[in-house]
Amino acid sequence: MMRLPKQFILVVSLAMSVVALSGCVALVVGAAAAGAGGYAWIKGALVKEFDVSAEELYKATKSGLKGLAMRVTEDQADRVSAVLAADFADGKKVKINIEALTEVRSQIRIRVDVFGDKSKSELILNAIERKL
Repeated sequence: MMRLPKQFILVVSLAMSVVALSGCVALVVGAAAAGAGGYAWIKGALVKEFDVSAEELYKATKSGLKGLAMRVTEDQADRVSAVLAADFADGKKVKINIEALTEVRSQIRIRVDVFGDKSKSELILNAIERKL
C-alpha cells in the first residue's frame, strides 16, 4: 500500500475546506453588511435588516408599493411576519418576505422574478425606506 505524505493530505484537506466554506463566507460577509446599514444580495434576493418592528416595516412596504403604483397580488401578515407579492407594469413579479428578528428589529427579503433583478429590488427598497 502506498503512503501519502502528511503535507499532501493537509494541503488537500485545506483546499477542500476552503471550497466547501466559500459560499458560507460570502453569506456571513453579506449578512454583516446588511446588519451594518447596507443590504446584502444573496442568491438573487436583496436582504436588509431594519431597526423597526415587523409591523412597522410591513406598513412601510405596503405604502412603498402603492407609491410605485404596483398591484399587490398577495398580502398576508401577522405581528411577526408578512408575505407580499406584487407585479411591475412590465409583468415582472415581486415577492417580499418580512420577518421579526426581535420586537424592534426586522428583516426584509425582496426577490424580483425567479433569478432576481437587483436594480428593481433596490427601487422597491428605496420606496420602502422613504416611508419609514
